[in-house]
Amino acid sequence: MPLQELVSLLKETTHQQIPAGETIFHAGDIGYGMYFILSGEVEITLKGQRLDYLVAGQLFGEMALVDDQVRSATATAVTDCVLAHIDKTRFSALTQQRPSFAAELMVIMSTRLRRFIQEEVKRQRLEQELAIGRQIQLSLLPESCPEVPGWDFAAIYRAARQVGGDLYDFILDPDRPELLHLVIADVTGKGVPAALFMALCRTVIRTEARNGRSPAELLQRTNQFLISEQRSRTFLTAFFASLNTQTGELHYAIGGHDRPYWWQAANGRLQQLNGRGMLLGAFPTVHIEDHVITLAPGDSLVLYTDGITEARHSADLFDEFRLEAIIAAEAHTAVAQLAQDILQAVVQFSGDTPQSDDITLVVLKRQE
Repeated sequence: MPLQELVSLLKETTHQQIPAGETIFHAGDIGYGMYFILSGEVEITLKGQRLDYLVAGQLFGEMALVDDQVRSATATAVTDCVLAHIDKTRFSALTQQRPSFAAELMVIMSTRLRRFIQEEVKRQRLEQELAIGRQIQLSLLPESCPEVPGWDFAAIYRAARQVGGDLYDFILDPDRPELLHLVIADVTGKGVPAALFMALCRTVIRTEARNGRSPAELLQRTNQFLISEQRSRTFLTAFFASLNTQTGELHYAIGGHDRPYWWQAANGRLQQLNGRGMLLGAFPTVHIEDHVITLAPGDSLVLYTDGITEARHSADLFDEFRLEAIIAAEAHTAVAQLAQDILQAVVQFSGDTPQSDDITLVVLKRQE
């Protein structure tokens, strides 16, 4: 039906002026009719996701005339709107004035329903693919923490989406059984691309770890490989360490990653490890240094990704100070409890704010 003809038919219909930003109806509201947009723009959403964007001359809310059920979505005025409300009485009058109006309405409903079904099929297919991707990704992470006499380990991984770009790993050295290599890394970005890049980085790091290189050399070799193979602007921050589980000596290097925290039981001192280095995959040459510390009995080490310190609540960040306070207060607890306490603090701090980045924690402690 031409717009002007329908507008003419709706002259006697109640007109509503809705200011921009105001909700016209919510999902779950009882519906008493449909709306015709005389002027303005309207957005239809469900659980924050846009389903449709309508302009002058279009109808919405028509299902309320058919099934007498509650509204299935939320309608919001994007701009100042003038709407004509069409209840069942007015609808009957319109169909008497123009019998084809009911048929035209059915065409509109059928078209929308068909489109929504197609979109739902696509969404379900994507969710299935993401679920498979998540299973593959989780299979690349350690099934459990290593059991090493004299040491305790704990790890937590929580993706911001179904799949993420964080990585942690424990790598046993086949030639030196007293060595345990530790990795924590963070790929820029989130979702499937980050997860695929993470899988590549894991393979490279695991391969280089078995070649007897120092931590700095390993990260430099990883950088060279990423520069030569990378086809997208995705980068990696990483911490790599080789732990001698007999002596407590830890050789490590940092490639642009958040510096781990070292709790020294003898003096109650908490400090971040020295070094920072450059992120990997961005520059052909990176400056990365080897460092060494010795973990004494009772000492702990907390490795993490920036999903912890950059967790948000409004404009506020969880930040390093809050993390330090928890580690200092809980350093004498078991490593699994310390990891859970950190995660719980982040969750409570964020409240209703959605998780914006992947969260990964690895905590290790030398038994006293």
